[in-house]
Amino acid sequence: MNSVDVALARVWPSEMCTDRLVLRPVAPEDATVVGELLTDTRVRAFLGGPVPEERVVARQRAYPATPGAWAVVLASGGQVVGLVTIGPDHRCEGRAELSYQMLPSAWGQGLGREAVGAALGWWTTAVPDGGPIVAVTQHANASSRRLLESLGMVLIDEFEEFEEQQCLYTPGGAEDDAELRWARLVGAHLDQVERRRGAQARATVAGSSLPEDLTVLGPEELARLCPARHGAYGRVCAHTVGHAPDLHLGRAPDGAWIAWLGSAEE
Repeated sequence: MNSVDVALARVWPSEMCTDRLVLRPVAPEDATVVGELLTDTRVRAFLGGPVPEERVVARQRAYPATPGAWAVVLASGGQVVGLVTIGPDHRCEGRAELSYQMLPSAWGQGLGREAVGAALGWWTTAVPDGGPIVAVTQHANASSRRLLESLGMVLIDEFEEFEEQQCLYTPGGAEDDAELRWARLVGAHLDQVERRRGAQARATVAGSSLPEDLTVLGPEELARLCPARHGAYGRVCAHTVGHAPDLHLGRAPDGAWIAWLGSAEE
């Protein structure tokens, strides 16, 4: 289990109150609002568009059982107007990502800022060992960027994802220990990149003696190759017997040799 999941599970369920809002765990009866948020073209304008029906149903079932998923509820009247979630960031192991969606009826009132601010404060106080947290929004989503910046979040990176330019924010003024955790995560990520580069170079050398078409190899030559499908995307490993257990050689879609790190059990 991801370390962020572990940290969340220790303190879940959790509820927060602000001047105008209650953030409580998403419940099964919130399914209608979840569906509205995931299919409204205005809400999804910078989130890749409306979600297909089968994925809507899957999320309606998953949210109530997911630590870090809150329904944003008006303290006066009890209407659910949005979702705020904190979960593992798929881009970096050990880092949390905060996401938020609000119904159009709640826009322009500062409710999104109030909800996101509460979630950020909760992460800092309730999950002190949870590691760094980020929020990602499209560069074109000016209102979302203003919201994050109004909460003191700082733009630290821009990158392309889902064919759109994205902005990555993290809270400013982090304490020293949080900064050290961030530095360690960045260092580990860079180390992994360098290991993969080295793996690619070694695999290129190892594969240079192999023919483009492995089917021309005789039985004895084939017996020296790893027959398993493992590693990223289930590639056939074409490495000879005796290769390092974490280094595999296979074919990319364009036919070129490609290396990846992992084990035969992946």
